[in-house]
Amino acid sequence: MTGEVYLDYDSSVYYHGIYWNSYDYVVRELNRRISGDHETPWTEHFRKTVGGRVFKKALILNCGNGWVERDLLQRGLIAEAVGVDYADSLLEEARAAAGDLPARYYQLDTNTAAFPEGDYDLVVNFAAAHHITYIDRVFRKLAELLPEDGYFVNYDYVGPHRNQYSTQQWLAALALNARLPAHMRQVMRYPYLLTMKLTDPSEAVHSELVISVMKRYFRIVDHKHMGGALGYLILTHNDRFWNAKPEEQAHWLKIIMDADADYLRRHPGSSMFDYILAQPDKHSLERTAQLEAWTREEETREATARRNNGLYYRQTLYAVVFYQLMSVVGMIKRRLLRHNS
Repeated sequence: MTGEVYLDYDSSVYYHGIYWNSYDYVVRELNRRISGDHETPWTEHFRKTVGGRVFKKALILNCGNGWVERDLLQRGLIAEAVGVDYADSLLEEARAAAGDLPARYYQLDTNTAAFPEGDYDLVVNFAAAHHITYIDRVFRKLAELLPEDGYFVNYDYVGPHRNQYSTQQWLAALALNARLPAHMRQVMRYPYLLTMKLTDPSEAVHSELVISVMKRYFRIVDHKHMGGALGYLILTHNDRFWNAKPEEQAHWLKIIMDADADYLRRHPGSSMFDYILAQPDKHSLERTAQLEAWTREEETREATARRNNGLYYRQTLYAVVFYQLMSVVGMIKRRLLRHNS
């Protein structure tokens, strides 16, 4: 974790590759965990929760190629949308795909919280806030922008920062992965901080703060845990599983997602993906002393990290042991190669 504002120059990372929700079975299971019904996606669950309300103007954070606002517009949930993102290439895709839909796009760094236009009655964060460095600044601004009867939808990764999973979770995922046939198993490598910083520097920069900071400025209306502690780790970027026979996939998807649900039941705080619907708490914006303290806390956190070689927190014990072991193994391999050459 580093104390920098992260800007994503290679936007392709977000729309390529295999994720756990690349599987229809997983999508339907996530629907059930949110709405109680496999066939009802979060958008329709949201519509029911707000009584069929049509929102006049929605702000979409880090909108990417614009698929979220297009879906909301086409479903009739919103009348118009404003999307913001840092990547010009994605914004060009969004504009082209929007066609005649009432959607406008702006290039900006979300961390500045300098959002365009105004008069929003809905803000949507779909897998965006875990990329935000100055999360207190941004969430506070969103609470200011929205009217009291406005809504903030948060569908996001809220798991461990930089994917630094707990030893308990990692060992459970290893055990489940070992049950799979060898040709379907995930290659389990504990996420390495330096590699994450180089390849996708904003990934999960403060994912562990999304819920707690959201609660500072918003009243929670609906909060559903989607899990992922096991399923996400085993299925995401697992080419072996993706290329397996459909009947094998179907069999093991059920086993994996059942295990994922059981882990979530036994460890309620382990959910890595949550759906949250909230409304602004305007009283929180009147607590001047508290607001100043939160600002200082955030500025100190980022400044301290910059001085500390970019680290926010200590590495997990498992990460230290795992990569020390990998270093030893690598050294042995190099010596053997030199000896045999």
